[in-house]
Amino acid sequence: MNQLNLPIVIFYFLLMAMFPLQTLGAEDSYISEVRIFADAGDSESQFALALLYEYGGEGIMRDQEQSLIWFEKAARADVAGACLYLGIKFENGSGVKQDYNTAARWYECAARQDWPAAQFFLARLYREGKGVQQSIIMALAWLGLAAEQAYPDSEEEYTKLLMTVDSLDINVLKEKQKCFLQEKRHCN
Repeated sequence: MNQLNLPIVIFYFLLMAMFPLQTLGAEDSYISEVRIFADAGDSESQFALALLYEYGGEGIMRDQEQSLIWFEKAARADVAGACLYLGIKFENGSGVKQDYNTAARWYECAARQDWPAAQFFLARLYREGKGVQQSIIMALAWLGLAAEQAYPDSEEEYTKLLMTVDSLDINVLKEKQKCFLQEKRHCN
């Protein structure tokens, strides 16, 4: 399975766990309840509705425009999964115009909430200088956080990248990582 799709699949299953169907024929009721809560401003329901529109199913047809609207609403309320998902969409130009600056902003929203996938993807943007000013130090800091949570390939990438710098004060790097998580910025 593609690494980019793994977080999406996980979110979909979490969605199903968060809003389980009471009975087998309850799809309409389920969708109605999710819509009611989403319309009322419940950010987790907005995220759930975005995923339903993104993938279709449970009585909803796939609708990229609607999924984007609901992802943005949830992300503006700092739902980390929605922030991550928007980062992925903007980085890859999936249903939106490819925009690395916007991708980096949404990844940072989730990364500061300690989401390792977002930390890994944001580190890659820093390493490559896409949407952000290229910075090996920033890439190492974000990769280190992802590696601490055993995100796939992050430790290997961290080690490889670390070998490209002449000298680095690891304590400065750890302090930068601590700052990242303490300075949680709202994403609105």
